[in-house]
Amino acid sequence: MLAAGPGSPRVESAVVASLVHLGLVARLVSPLLGAALLARVLPVTPVELVHVRLAGANPLPLAVGAASPTEIGSAADLAAALDDSWLLPGVEPLTRSVSDEWSVPRRVLDGNVTSAVAGALRMAATVRPELTSRADAALEAFLQSGSLAGSGRRREDGSFVRRSCCLYYRIPGAGTCGDCILDDRA
Repeated sequence: MLAAGPGSPRVESAVVASLVHLGLVARLVSPLLGAALLARVLPVTPVELVHVRLAGANPLPLAVGAASPTEIGSAADLAAALDDSWLLPGVEPLTRSVSDEWSVPRRVLDGNVTSAVAGALRMAATVRPELTSRADAALEAFLQSGSLAGSGRRREDGSFVRRSCCLYYRIPGAGTCGDCILDDRA
């Protein structure tokens, strides 16, 4: 159990594990997706050359060894390349480890990966509006194919909703996250 400080309510370890997983995956995929949207190139580095310091201020310090560029011609290319180069060799072992060690359901963690990708794409489009159509197309490609297929969908207003809950609502007084399926069901 984790507490924010003296007198704070304790938070279940599975909730903490889920949220740390979500944040770490977002830290890993955000720079990659930004590069792919801006330059149409996905930096690819062997997993063993990716280092994250799990301490200190946010964002967590990230170091990546020599990267090889993978040209990205379409949104489908981006979804396939990220899956093959990063999600399956790097994020999948992390996800499996968190699931096994902290008893967090795979569906929750798979939703976290999709939420991290969707959030990175949304932020890129927010900061650089000229990337909106590319970011939207990329999200559609992720939701339709590869390891993230079926793990989320678009609402009628175009926003993203995940198909599983990250467990954030279980923190006393926290509410729900921005792409929460619980809000969608209300």
